[in-house]
Amino acid sequence: GARGLLAVTLQKQGRKAEARALLDDTLKHDPLDAWARWMRGRLEGCDGQTRLDLAHDLARAGLFREALDCIKGGGGEDAPTRGGSERRAFPSDPRNLGTRPLVRYTRAWLHLKLGQTPDAMAELDRAAKEPAAYCFPARLEEIQVLEWAMRLNPEDARAPYYLGNLLYDRRRHPEAIRLWELSARLDPSFPTVWRNLGIACYNILGRPARARTCYERAVGADTGDARLVYERDQLWKRLGVAPARRRRELAQHQTAVRQRDDLSLEWCALHNQLGDAAVAQAVLSERRFQPWEGGEGQVFAQHVRTQLSLGYAALGAGDAARAQAHFAWALEAPDNLGEARHFHASTAEIEYALGLACDARGDAARAREHWRRATREVGDFQEMGLRDLGPATFFAALAHGRLREVRRSRDGFESLVRGARVMRRTKASIDYFATSLPTLLLFQDDLNSRQRTQADVLEAMGCLGLGRRARGRTLLRRVLQHSPDHAAAMDLLRRLELLL
Repeated sequence: GARGLLAVTLQKQGRKAEARALLDDTLKHDPLDAWARWMRGRLEGCDGQTRLDLAHDLARAGLFREALDCIKGGGGEDAPTRGGSERRAFPSDPRNLGTRPLVRYTRAWLHLKLGQTPDAMAELDRAAKEPAAYCFPARLEEIQVLEWAMRLNPEDARAPYYLGNLLYDRRRHPEAIRLWELSARLDPSFPTVWRNLGIACYNILGRPARARTCYERAVGADTGDARLVYERDQLWKRLGVAPARRRRELAQHQTAVRQRDDLSLEWCALHNQLGDAAVAQAVLSERRFQPWEGGEGQVFAQHVRTQLSLGYAALGAGDAARAQAHFAWALEAPDNLGEARHFHASTAEIEYALGLACDARGDAARAREHWRRATREVGDFQEMGLRDLGPATFFAALAHGRLREVRRSRDGFESLVRGARVMRRTKASIDYFATSLPTLLLFQDDLNSRQRTQADVLEAMGCLGLGRRARGRTLLRRVLQHSPDHAAAMDLLRRLELLL
């Protein structure tokens, strides 16, 4: 910055040779120095964010004309002709899509600094019409530019939206919400501002009903946006909307479902929750999934749940051979899933189910082998984290019972009940080393409520194993009343007669 400012000063004094030597020396030590590259006419193809940074550096020095030339795509005074062709291409280059609105607003601001009011107003009008995708202002200077734009063009719905994004990121939530509300009033057809308001209403204002209304407006404004469909479904899940209602809605947005792995996975999970594992299997077999951050283990978990559901259905229908095939397939990882079983993940439930199938086929030796494997599972692995107690504890205890190891079986069930009581007394927290928290990425969760639900499931498992079935069923129904999408609670209720 200091070297660039000195070079500009030397040029303005007519000492161009000295300015050129200084710039060459700067580029020798730092070939990527934007100021020196611009003044030497070497900034072709530079991204919009770098142009904006340099324009604001020049503007802070009072070099408004030079700042405007830079942001229009021109070169420095040392290369007045080299920027000509580039000026025509910048910022319309598709690579600069996310900076185009900010470039326009900044141009308008610089035109006004130079007393060029008609040009400033023309740029403001163009800025309001630029695509809003990928535009995320972050500079302090852009607060001033956008506030100024709002004063000069109060009908512009985009300037308050962009400024709201910046302030929300800075945790100035009330101001950001007011700006988004203004943007929504000015242009009710803009889906993204309704989406942002939905997130803010849920996470900041604690108004879930208002959040739901905002997401309805967002999806209504752009029914083809798969991300909006997915996020609204996640909100509905958090609000306890019935799985059948969610599935009916997603059935109306199948194009969006097919566009996203996470939405396809929710579609699959809803079928499993509603007892339609055959449809879930079709979804999983027809799609090639790609791993995504926050989704680790989820696709494989649905594969396991689907095969277990199909297997238990076959077992209940008296087809033990088919049940065994489904249970065995739950241990495998088809290539199209994009992930394999985590090496910490428990197979206790699958091994227990395989034991049931073998026993139903009259193969007592193989059944005992599978049950013995189930008892060797220590601890559990849930939501990408190791836990002392969980479903693996329950199925290991069931397996001990099948092996007539009554004391060890009872110990396992009693540990679940004790663990549930401890969990209810313990304040919930996020593990420091947590690497995958998909439920916390968008809408804030009530960790304590979530932990109470986990405690209810643990106690229900313990009670069922100890013969207190009425208490166990009551707890599972309570879980589903609060969280109708809870997989473990639903599956336990469906399979009780086969499991115990």
